[in-house]
Amino acid sequence: MLKGELELVNSIRNLIQQHPSKNMSHLDTRDNCSFDAVDKLMSTLQLAVHIPTFLLGLVLNLLAIRGFSTFLKKRQPEYIATSIYMINLAVFDLLLVLSLPFKMALPQVESPSPAFCTLVECLYFISMYGSVFTICFISLDRFLAMQYPLLVSQLRSPRKTFGICCILWILVWTGSIPIYTFHREVEKYKCFHNMSDGTWSAKVFFPLEIFGFLLPMGIMGFCSYRSIHILLGRQDYTQDPSWVRQRACIWTIATNLVIFVVSFLPVHLGFFLQYLVRNGFIWECRVKQSISLFLQLSLCFSNINCCLDVFCYYFVIKEFRMGIKGHRPSTAQLVHQDTTSTRG
Repeated sequence: MLKGELELVNSIRNLIQQHPSKNMSHLDTRDNCSFDAVDKLMSTLQLAVHIPTFLLGLVLNLLAIRGFSTFLKKRQPEYIATSIYMINLAVFDLLLVLSLPFKMALPQVESPSPAFCTLVECLYFISMYGSVFTICFISLDRFLAMQYPLLVSQLRSPRKTFGICCILWILVWTGSIPIYTFHREVEKYKCFHNMSDGTWSAKVFFPLEIFGFLLPMGIMGFCSYRSIHILLGRQDYTQDPSWVRQRACIWTIATNLVIFVVSFLPVHLGFFLQYLVRNGFIWECRVKQSISLFLQLSLCFSNINCCLDVFCYYFVIKEFRMGIKGHRPSTAQLVHQDTTSTRG
């Protein structure tokens, strides 16, 4: 009997060594895989990227809010809707800018105040997805204004536009609820690191990917394509002198789409790869380190988007002023939802 029991134990041991369980393999790989070199590199890189981003973003977004507030005071109906949307986008970008100093400092402190850490993480991700939804809605509203001017003109009063922006804020705040569980059941953690296993569960991850990025990117891509198509089909641009302005509008739409994709696609690809890591689909240490580096790099450079949006603000304000000086509808009406020029 003793010999038979020893043979049975040895057989089980060999089976475990050949086919390690998912949980045991995950623990061994995680314990033996260090991310200190990645975190050290990113700490240095964040200082080089986030400090100028913070300074430029703070100044430029405050100027954008002030500039569009000036147009709101003029009470010109053709500019009000666009101004409200642009102020809303600038506020989201400003929140992201204000969260950057804390994003650089808090990861250097182990187990900071849970409430304060959660607050900073909320501000950061709310500002990111608030910008995503606002840019998406601007593209949708612009396309509808070109395609269905009479219908949209009835829905673009200042009160309704402000109400839409309030709905966007409610959506992103509601979507931030999972952030409160980021560090649940984690004894030692750092802000923006060491997320709990529940954070990377399918019920949290896939709604974030689909509704937070894939759906807005699809809507923006379709609306941008249709808006450019409408502008190209308006007139014979080889003979129309206004084609120069329309071509600028087309380039602005295309540039906004490219900036959106470049800013947010790598981040959500990094989220997907990290989801595979945390759910046991990827085990090799070097691959995990590369994914961690890629995700942190993507988040770092996506923050520059809060400064890139300023180019959009600049062109809109420039078009507004040209329209006011010339006492004619501005070509910003073609690019940023103003409906009057779509009837001509």
